[in-house]
Amino acid sequence: MDSTMAAPPPPPAADPSCAFNTLCFCRWRSFCSSRIPFVASGRDYECMPAGADDRPAWSLLVGFLSISDGNTNNLRLHRFRVAPSGRVLGRSGDALEILDGDVDYEGKDAPSQTSAVAATPGPDGRSTCLFCRVVRLADLGGAAPLRPLQLYPNLNAGGSITVSPLPALPPERRPIRPISAAGDLWAPYLTEVFGPTRLVMLRLDNDAGEWVEAAAIDLPHGRQEPRGVMRGGRILQGYAVVRRTILLSLQPSHLFFAFDCSTRAWAAVATTVTTDTYYLPISDRGVYVEEDDAIYFLHGSFVSAYRLCQDHEQSQYRMAPPTRVDCVCPFRHDDGYGFLTHLGGRLMCSVWISVSLGCNCDTLHVLITTFRVKGNNGSNRDPFVPSGIEIMHSTCRRLDISPNRPWESTCEFCFLQEYDDGTEMRFAEKKRQNALAPSMTLQGMEVPTSSNVVESSKMRACCRKFLNEMPCTTSVMLEGSAIQTNKTLYIVCQLASCSTVYKITILDGRLPCHDKALKPLCTIDTFVCDDEYELMNRPSPWHFVCNSEYIYAVPHIESEIYEFSLHHGTVNLVPAKRPVAVKLSIALVLQVGITVIGISDTLQGVYHLHHRHGWTYRSTYASFDIQRKVDLHGYVVLSNDSFMVYDGDTNCCFLLDLQMDRWSVVLPFAELTRSVEHEIEPLQSRCWGSRFISGRSVLVEGFIYTCGDGGLAACELVEDGDSLFLGDQIDLRFPWRKYWERDQMCFDYVGRDTVSGNIMFCVVQGDYYRCNPQSRSQHSVYITTVQVRTERTHDGKLKPETINHVDISTCLLERDERKIWTSSCFAV
Repeated sequence: MDSTMAAPPPPPAADPSCAFNTLCFCRWRSFCSSRIPFVASGRDYECMPAGADDRPAWSLLVGFLSISDGNTNNLRLHRFRVAPSGRVLGRSGDALEILDGDVDYEGKDAPSQTSAVAATPGPDGRSTCLFCRVVRLADLGGAAPLRPLQLYPNLNAGGSITVSPLPALPPERRPIRPISAAGDLWAPYLTEVFGPTRLVMLRLDNDAGEWVEAAAIDLPHGRQEPRGVMRGGRILQGYAVVRRTILLSLQPSHLFFAFDCSTRAWAAVATTVTTDTYYLPISDRGVYVEEDDAIYFLHGSFVSAYRLCQDHEQSQYRMAPPTRVDCVCPFRHDDGYGFLTHLGGRLMCSVWISVSLGCNCDTLHVLITTFRVKGNNGSNRDPFVPSGIEIMHSTCRRLDISPNRPWESTCEFCFLQEYDDGTEMRFAEKKRQNALAPSMTLQGMEVPTSSNVVESSKMRACCRKFLNEMPCTTSVMLEGSAIQTNKTLYIVCQLASCSTVYKITILDGRLPCHDKALKPLCTIDTFVCDDEYELMNRPSPWHFVCNSEYIYAVPHIESEIYEFSLHHGTVNLVPAKRPVAVKLSIALVLQVGITVIGISDTLQGVYHLHHRHGWTYRSTYASFDIQRKVDLHGYVVLSNDSFMVYDGDTNCCFLLDLQMDRWSVVLPFAELTRSVEHEIEPLQSRCWGSRFISGRSVLVEGFIYTCGDGGLAACELVEDGDSLFLGDQIDLRFPWRKYWERDQMCFDYVGRDTVSGNIMFCVVQGDYYRCNPQSRSQHSVYITTVQVRTERTHDGKLKPETINHVDISTCLLERDERKIWTSSCFAV
């Protein structure tokens, strides 16, 4: 990944007529949730644990039909392969493999073309059963019979296909489609399209070699002619197999029937149709995931879910309206459509094809996404409720329909079927690989095949405006933690009216709070202002410090302090007397050892907090003017007897030695080098050239770490005699680029590995500038645990070299205020 990337790249500009690649980044972010990455040709997204198994585990077949004047194509099968990790093998922009050219159903005895195809996985698990409507070109006005076929793709012998005929269907039975369930092949149909009709289920009797009627149900009121246009004119929209039950989806979209393959009985599915509810048709084949007890299907670009409930005593079925889980891409219904398939466990794959995008490219665009559905844990009492998807891999590929061209052809994405690549991996091992905990990785890595550096002048105006209004979501590869830790992280969120404390756990660097709403531990009455837009104005009206037992909320003027107990969860109001005849305004509060220290708007104003006596003045001195007002932006505790603060007015760092009560200037080490070279005294006026220390910073193994724009920053604390100097700044930019801004960030030290020297921090940033426009009460909070790889220096210090994410999480805070500020966090 190019470390210079500051924002997502614009769509590739190689072909300005390509409607797929010229889709705006801002449209992805507007139509899709933040969990859905922006992808394009040459720009993949991957999210999987390090060392994931990339051997092929599944072959997925795409059945596609294209017809154009002068070129007649029968059904063509295309293939791609998926690994147990969820990675789609191959490269971005590759064309899907074509199996054995076009499938010839007629034995070349007469010119013909296929006008419609319905498919289902074969009962044997190795074949695909098709019902094809074949039109002979010599008799276009004649009836087009349905031709049942069974395809055996030989995936390990050059992609050859064997086609075998199935017993002929009874005449004049349509609409009709094949369904594989409970070890048999079934075929439902309606005797009449509209009005009074019968819904009949046929079963293929292999012994007799014919289709026999298994069951029928009368529909005396029939179906009313639907408004609008159904895709492909289909009345039987699709189906799903739930254990030994076939769920049939018809038009209108709230019309469902269930067929029990064991009792061979039909039953209507009760639905709730009101002005506030709606149902969606299941397109082609929905997939049932037993772990979730849910039926998933792709409607447009949305993953949706049904739950089929059955009353066994009364043999009744009911189904609530669907749950919209997430949107896999921002394309509209009239751009194309796709299907889902279930690979195993909770791993699924969606394939969307630009059937009607209106693109001038010679090939069709295919968006392949492997993912797992996220939600609550589910139990016997509380069923699983899907709330989003976790993407493993999202990639753009091409579909070649030559000699036809997409804009000259009538195209249909007919079916999507999955097959086990059993020769490459034993099934038991594949199942174990697929059972990897879904929380192992929460984000992935964007894998570019072209430059990701963006020139702002080339970025679209709408995207530039969008990015200015919203933090950018890009992604990273997570690495394993070398540090064994079990910490509790307390996050202080300030609002205009109060402050709220939240708690999460950090176990070996992992964060269990992704995509969850955090529950507040307590609310503290820390009123700031009536105008929430002034929340972050300086000086900060409230300061927070923490020890192993309490979090203290200290006001800058009032004489009372709030004390929150970490063990008991209680909040107490503690009086804190202020010096008599002194107008004390506290600009900075920090804890040095066991002492809480407050500093006013000058370095002369240093106060210690005592439980009995309140704030007591501590007299200090310096060789420079300490009565001058300062603008304190941050601090770092160096020991139990010293600390350093940063003054934004002078860009200087000042150190206070509590044993001697003396202030001194901490100069850049470069100034010491300059003074030695020229044999002159270091100039105190040559202070740090740019702002370095921001907020609460920490000293770890000889280096100071602080919040910086885009990540963390570090510099060495250099000792020379009795003086301290600051080394050159080392930028540690996060691969997860969320427009990290130091004024909005807070962080804390988590731990260090004594063997590798790796150092772990936890960083928090609330989305101060933007809340969900759909729900003002929902605010995003970004949390990441990062691991700094270090190198030991000659004097035993650990110099930071690189930084990587161990885990990342996007949490939600439910507050009514529009602005929030995550001002502090403490790892205890």
